[in-house]
Amino acid sequence: MQVKELLKKLGEETIYSAKGHFKACDTRRKLFTITIWICAIVNVIGFIGIDPLFDKWLFGLGLFGTIALLIWNQGEGKYYRARHKEAGEHYLSLHKEIRKHFLMDEVSEEEIETLNQKVIDFDKSDRPEIPGLARMLAKRAIEKKDETDNWFLK
Repeated sequence: MQVKELLKKLGEETIYSAKGHFKACDTRRKLFTITIWICAIVNVIGFIGIDPLFDKWLFGLGLFGTIALLIWNQGEGKYYRARHKEAGEHYLSLHKEIRKHFLMDEVSEEEIETLNQKVIDFDKSDRPEIPGLARMLAKRAIEKKDETDNWFLK
């Protein structure tokens, strides 16, 4: 019985981590898109013209926002979504392997220890941190929206 409980715990940990990494990707993509649209709208309003001084401020704001977006997306930001997607895929793969073992009638202690060690090793690896907002969205998606197969809660 303790083996099944450990598998449930590992399943829960891996699905929350996978979903958190995927939500981090989604959040960054949405934030990037919204920022582009805001800069575009600000520039269009400045182009249409309200007041010459105000229009210059709008153009400046739109230009500053676009430059800030380009700088924000340089370096680590360029690979942010790819790294989170890769980590999420790895956690999801571990989760599916854990679920497969949970559904088996008999599982050896060695197999369980191997799975446990895989999760521990990946937790210690160089992977991006899940932002707080992504954690909250993942928790809500799993617990309230039933976006996952919550076999570990049964």
